[in-house]
Amino acid sequence: MNTAVRILLLGAIPLTLAACSESTKADANGAAQGAVNDTAANIENAGNKVETAADKAGAAVENAGDNAAAAAANAKQNTGEAIEQAGKDMQKPN
Repeated sequence: MNTAVRILLLGAIPLTLAACSESTKADANGAAQGAVNDTAANIENAGNKVETAADKAGAAVENAGDNAAAAAANAKQNTGEAIEQAGKDMQKPN
């Protein structure tokens, strides 16, 4: 191999290594940015799921309160009717 070719090859090696290094840095930066974007999306998704769960829990509590109020009203009505019937039964001759 002649001297000119050797010099040309020796000059190209550092440029090739530098290009690989920049490419590797760009790939690493791209991967890091992708991880940041994925993390942000996952956090937002988790927040939305927590908000949905809280809404459902609130609705369930409200529904349970409504059901308890209705049950109490029914119990009051049934108790009143039972007392009334007991009074009528006591007035009947034996």
